[in-house]
Amino acid sequence: MFELISFMLVFIEKSISFDYPYNFIAVPFLTYLVYKKGVEAFWSVLLLAFLVSIGSVTIASAIVVGIFYYIVFYLLSTFMAYEKINLPFITGIQVVTYSGFIYYETGIFSLGIFGKLVLAYTIFNYLYMDNGEKLFGVN
Repeated sequence: MFELISFMLVFIEKSISFDYPYNFIAVPFLTYLVYKKGVEAFWSVLLLAFLVSIGSVTIASAIVVGIFYYIVFYLLSTFMAYEKINLPFITGIQVVTYSGFIYYETGIFSLGIFGKLVLAYTIFNYLYMDNGEKLFGVN
């Protein structure tokens, strides 16, 4: 149920028109899936990549980026726990890799965008770490 709600939030996030593809919910949710499910999260990551590709980038590009994030965070999960103490490291990796991908795709980068990504990813990572399955009151 929790994952279904998160997938719906990602769909709503992608339905809202932004002039920059932030993916505030999608990237922390992808990280949460990889850390909590491990190898079993692969198909969920592909579904998430399909949802992210709606209205923004090609599906092939979204799948490649989704698999890249899956590999990076799967390897990180072998030696770094998904806990609050590692929040700055996980958020930093998310922001730098996603900013690099967006810069490669669009050529747009600014400190304002970087700051928004850091703030939003920190908040959503904290929510996923703090409450996990209880984030939306679902057990």
